[in-house]
This record gives sequence, C-alpha cells and structure tokens, in this order.
Amino acid sequence: MTDADALKVAIDLFHLPSQVRAMRARPLPKGTRLLLRIASGDTDAMRQAQTLSDRSATAIREAAIFFVEQILLERGADEYRTLGLDNTAPANELRAHMALLIKWLHPDLNNDGHRSTMARQVIRAWQKVNSPDKLRRRPTTSDQIPTNAKQCRIETGKRFTERSIQPVARRTRKSLRILRFIAAAARSKFVRWKT
Repeated sequence: MTDADALKVAIDLFHLPSQVRAMRARPLPKGTRLLLRIASGDTDAMRQAQTLSDRSATAIREAAIFFVEQILLERGADEYRTLGLDNTAPANELRAHMALLIKWLHPDLNNDGHRSTMARQVIRAWQKVNSPDKLRRRPTTSDQIPTNAKQCRIETGKRFTERSIQPVARRTRKSLRILRFIAAAARSKFVRWKT
C-alpha cells in the first residue's frame, strides 16, 4: 500500500521534525498524491487516511501540510519534487498534483503571504515541466539588455547610442514631453502674435 507509506512518513516527520533535512535528501515516498489531497481538503482522502492510521483528522491534516511545505515546497527543490513526483512521471500525474497544490495554496482561499509565494513556486515548476522549450528561449540575466552605453561597449564591443538602449516606455514618455513642450511653445507664440 503506497498511500500508507507516504502517510506514515508524513506523520513520523511531523512528530520528529529534526529529520526534515535527511528526508529532503531521500527520494519521495510513493503515494504523495494522498498527502496533497488531504492538504487540499479532500474529505474522501481524509477518510481513507483515517482508516490507514489511528490518528485524528486534525493530526493527519497537519502532518500532510507539514510534509508538503517542508519536503515538496522547500526552496532548493527541483520542479518535479515541487510537484510531488519524479522526472519519470507522466504529464497527467504532474498536472493532477499541480491542481491539488494550487487548490490548497490559491491566494483567494488563503490570505497568507507565505502560501502565495509557494503558489508561485508551484506555477513556475509546472511551467518549467510543461514547456521546457519555452524556457530555453528566455534570456538569462546575463543575456539581458545592459543598462548603459558603457556596459554595451564592454559586453559586446560595439558602441550603442543612449537612445538605442533606453526602454521603449521611457522613449515614449520622453517623446510625449517633447510634443507637449512644442505645443505649449506654439500656443504661447500664437497668443503673443494675436495680441
């Protein structure tokens, strides 16, 4: 019974939190989906967990949430571990785990800032797993446009004008200010000429 294994690991970890670091180094136990269902509030999963263990519903839910937060959603976890599976898992299982995590972490259901950060982590993991080719095209921080002309010359060996490296929004605002200045100057000349 794989669900019983995951539940036992979660309950043991909840009662002995000093083992979190060691558990992060181990592979995930089979049956993490049950823990995700419990964390997301699934009553059928809770009943199943109560039959598998002699614990109260509150203790089971707290253990499941603790396991998910400490093992799956730790900062250094890769995208597969964040979703509660390994890299051999099929896409439909990854999607099901992502949906359970988002159901539990959704900002509309929780006003907790820490949980909304975890929700963003889950979404990033899902995007990375779901479309890895899209991420290969995204520029890294070293590939981004430099902030000034001197950096451009150093990084690329070419000389760029200040205008070529300004963001489009800044150029647009500058153009609007110039147009407003010209319009104001024309109005003042027109008013002086008319009087």
